[in-house]
Amino acid sequence: MFQRGSSIRRNNSKKKYENFDDEALLGVPPAAGSSSLERNRSLVRPERNNLNDPSNPHYYYAQLASQQQSHINVNPSSTGLDPTMDQTSYKSSDIPLEDLSTGSNTEAKGTTVYGLNDEYDSPFIKSKPSTRYRKERPSDKRHSKNPGAPEVEKLSGWQMYCYVVTFWAPGKVLELFGMKKKERQFAWREKIGLLTIILYLGAFIAYLTFGFTRTVCSGERVRMRNNEVSTGYLIINGMAYDLTSSSHPEAAGVPGGSNVLYPPVNAGGKDASFLFQNVNGNCKGLIKPRDNCTIPYDGEDLAWYMPCKLFDQDGSTSPNFTASEYYNGWACHTSETARKTYYGLKSNGDVYFTWDDIKNSTRNLVVYSGNVLDLDLIDWIQSSDVEYPALFDELKSAHVSGFDISLLLATSSDRQAAKCLSEIVKVGQIDADTIGCIASKVVLYVALVFILSVVFAKFIIACYFKWIVSPKQGADVINAKEMAKRDNEREDWAENHGRQAPIGNAPNVTRRVSRLDFLKGTRYNNTDLEQYKFENEMIADHSIEGMTTMALQAAMATSDTKTHSRSFSQATNLSALASRNGSFSNLVPNADIQGLDADVVRPNVVPQPPVSYMPFNFPLAHCINLVTCYSEGEEGLRTTLDSLATTDYPNSHKLIVLLCDGLIKGSGEERTTPEIALSMMHDFSVDQDKVQPYSYVAVSQGSKRHNMAKVYSGFYKYDDSTVPVEKQQRVPVVCIVKCGTPDEANSAKPGNRGKRDSQIILMSFLQKVTFDERMTELEYEILLNIWKVTGLLADMYEIVLMVDADTKVYPDSMTHMIGSMVRDPEIMGLCGETKISNKRQSWVTAIQVFEYYISHHQAKAFESVFGGVTCLPGCFCMYRIKAPKSTDGYWVPILANPDIVERYSDNVVDTLHKKNLLLLGEDRFLSTLMLKTFPRRKQIFVPKAVCKTVVPDKFKVLLSQRRRWINSTVHNLMELVLVKDLCGTFCFSMQFVIGIELIGTLVLPAAIAFTIYVIIVAIVSRPTPILSLVLLAIILGLPGLVIIVTASRWSYVVWMLIYILALPIWNFVLPSYAYWKFDDFSWGETRVVSGGAAADKGHDEVEGEFDHSKIKMRRWREFERERQVSNPTNLSVPGSAWDPSAESNTHGNGYLSVNSYV
Repeated sequence: MFQRGSSIRRNNSKKKYENFDDEALLGVPPAAGSSSLERNRSLVRPERNNLNDPSNPHYYYAQLASQQQSHINVNPSSTGLDPTMDQTSYKSSDIPLEDLSTGSNTEAKGTTVYGLNDEYDSPFIKSKPSTRYRKERPSDKRHSKNPGAPEVEKLSGWQMYCYVVTFWAPGKVLELFGMKKKERQFAWREKIGLLTIILYLGAFIAYLTFGFTRTVCSGERVRMRNNEVSTGYLIINGMAYDLTSSSHPEAAGVPGGSNVLYPPVNAGGKDASFLFQNVNGNCKGLIKPRDNCTIPYDGEDLAWYMPCKLFDQDGSTSPNFTASEYYNGWACHTSETARKTYYGLKSNGDVYFTWDDIKNSTRNLVVYSGNVLDLDLIDWIQSSDVEYPALFDELKSAHVSGFDISLLLATSSDRQAAKCLSEIVKVGQIDADTIGCIASKVVLYVALVFILSVVFAKFIIACYFKWIVSPKQGADVINAKEMAKRDNEREDWAENHGRQAPIGNAPNVTRRVSRLDFLKGTRYNNTDLEQYKFENEMIADHSIEGMTTMALQAAMATSDTKTHSRSFSQATNLSALASRNGSFSNLVPNADIQGLDADVVRPNVVPQPPVSYMPFNFPLAHCINLVTCYSEGEEGLRTTLDSLATTDYPNSHKLIVLLCDGLIKGSGEERTTPEIALSMMHDFSVDQDKVQPYSYVAVSQGSKRHNMAKVYSGFYKYDDSTVPVEKQQRVPVVCIVKCGTPDEANSAKPGNRGKRDSQIILMSFLQKVTFDERMTELEYEILLNIWKVTGLLADMYEIVLMVDADTKVYPDSMTHMIGSMVRDPEIMGLCGETKISNKRQSWVTAIQVFEYYISHHQAKAFESVFGGVTCLPGCFCMYRIKAPKSTDGYWVPILANPDIVERYSDNVVDTLHKKNLLLLGEDRFLSTLMLKTFPRRKQIFVPKAVCKTVVPDKFKVLLSQRRRWINSTVHNLMELVLVKDLCGTFCFSMQFVIGIELIGTLVLPAAIAFTIYVIIVAIVSRPTPILSLVLLAIILGLPGLVIIVTASRWSYVVWMLIYILALPIWNFVLPSYAYWKFDDFSWGETRVVSGGAAADKGHDEVEGEFDHSKIKMRRWREFERERQVSNPTNLSVPGSAWDPSAESNTHGNGYLSVNSYV
């Protein structure tokens, strides 16, 4: 197994990087007595052996490791390559290390700017500058030695191609059409370049479908079967000549101007080969004149071999040696004039014989080199005048009739005799295809087999997934009957968007917890939980084998230390334990701040159950529910939050993070979306009017890189009319409102930076928590507010559920999704099924029902079997923050991985490709990044998890939505098709399937046009293209068969018929519109805000310059120290709380020291 990269392991208050496996691992120490892993070297693929190459999938992880050398021990990688860092390093924040102050600490003023590196006197910074692999960013110009020097940028091959194909549109002309900026002009040129490639592909498919056969297997030359040649033709040496309009010069027995096809000659439809004999060619020296020869000759040259007479094409004419009544050699056409006239004739077709004709027992026919020879015609040779080889008679009587004698006459002497026979007794050609026609058929059938293989493979694997895989996914294993019953229940629920799903009872009972109880370590007293006791026997009997969570590992570590009576095995409060033993505790020796202040924790946080509490037969993992909002109204938000708050997953292990993308007022709304969101919270940790905005580095360019946001925390406030009081659980909520800087307070959308920026706020925060990096003020506030409402440190959360604010989740969906994650640590991402709740609202919604269904139960089911679902929909998906590598405390950063966060937060979106990836299809690009960074891990589809949403009911909205989706799909597939480590090899690989899917997407308009053409041709012309129609029926019919096999309702057959009728829209109108709008990066009609189109502006616009001095970055302890100094508390820490000054591993109160856990 290849080993590469570094792994993080926390030990003795120091983070230690060690070699472990093929991924970067983050962890806590294994059980006592385990030894450190030694350095190993192994061969790696060439493209992976340079950690300084930005294209390396683990480049940013290596950079982060090197930047924190002074307080992280870095051992060499298993590849023998050490991570190195450039002198000037940049993260997505564009804050260079050169800006780090080496003077006195001026943190309180908020002007000192810190980079990612904590110790800026690191020897890595003092090393010789190296910018070989550093990606240049716009901010580099400010730090250049010669900022005024013009930059000479070399054109790439793609850029040169775009300029070549758009040479007819100079920049001045484009300016007349509103394209003022060069970036905008080049985006248009790139669009034209992509369109030409699509046209090339379409032309190639068209040529392969309709033109290839005509090119290599031309049908212009007529082929006529023997015995079916009409009287309008004359056969000579196996070729038919149309002489219907010919006239013969006057000759003996032939009137001048007469036509030989008719009386008196009557040659129509007969064979006249003996009238134009091929003499003195290959037969010279083989057929010789006798001494008494009556045929004119000159040495070995003879005038003719057979009597110059006509014979029937069916071979029934007997030899006739009767002398001509006119003169010897009459009708033999031996004169120079006659021969020139013959050679000037153009044949109109070849006479052919089938193998059935060759095997006709009434004739002595054989085949030589594709020519049909009538051996009976040897009897016509005038043997009294000439001598011929004995081989001729041997062949005639050797019973070779009906066979190909090419190999029989393979010797040189026999070969000449065979060629001689081909000149004198040839009557036609065998019915065989030419090389071109054979090649055409081979291409046709290979393409047919290939297409059918893909179609049938998807069908078979989709059925396998439905019957075998999906029942075993999630929290429980069920049979097909129970699965069908569940599917019907969910279909009933999805019929109406407002319909509430059955809400079960909360798995654990919430009760008020006082602050003093929290500090002492609250214990569960509920009798329903007393049966759940964590014992080492649970590990010994493998009851949780292969399932690992942060809480479970902490409990195992606690159990191994043999603590006193108030140990973790007695179900002490996990929150209190985490507050003292989490990743933040005592990482810096002799630090003043050992943990977050317990005094700020809300007195009624949801208590944590013991880790042995497993209501679904798997260890519970802590999950963040991320809900991104933009312009949603109260109904949409309420629907989503109600469904998340009432899921049957314990509320002790879920946290709702509501992220509002700017102060946006939706169309027709009276309040902004953040105001609506805050109205759905209560019991705030800080009064709303006292919450201050904090700065962070946004995913944008120019002055918009600086943004501000407010962090609110509290608990979800139900509406008693939508959720009964007895079903209401106490769920912690953290609401982050991007409010913008004071400079944009009067803009149309203050604070708005896009959904990707909202996701990066959480992802970057999780990375900072995982690696204990410097963080912004906003990230510290998020950390603090999570602590306030949960009593947990943020690094206890392992999973993120991402849900859009217009999606309603079925109650057991979260349980099934987390169950799949916990049971299989290799799963890094998954999605459930999205159902349409407004199916019958309009014809626009009706045509989408089958498309949604088949995209899940065929496309995603197929990809899921191989662990490579290429698109996890952003409206309903789940990702790992970090994954357990083993039970020894190793963890792999996944969503919190620097390579994911850095690439996903790229703010230099300067090409059409990157804009389509990052501005239109950020959700899909995140899935792509995960597969590119961790190609050996799994992304799957879990149909047990279901949500419902409202789809566009107007065509213009659907057009805008699909424009974004199609363009995003194309560009993401372009990225994935280059990933070489996906499952499989060559034609049997996900990479190959992705390549086919990419080509298929690009040629959709051409394919539907060809399909319509084939149907029209089948109706109006003959012969009917049976093969094409059968192929079309299979391609369209198998998805219908998938419905019969997998769907729980026959109504989907009707939806399929509606979809088929709408195929021209799906395969021509929508993709053609999308391709023409390749350079449109707006969201169009999908999201309408108050102010309409005037408020809609792309996030790729650059305004002003980013002033990084406004961003204050520190470690969380420094922020916490400042907060505690400015807000001193008079609450004394009870004696039962953990004493940070104690040196022993355990204490009398039963709490563990940091080194026992961290």
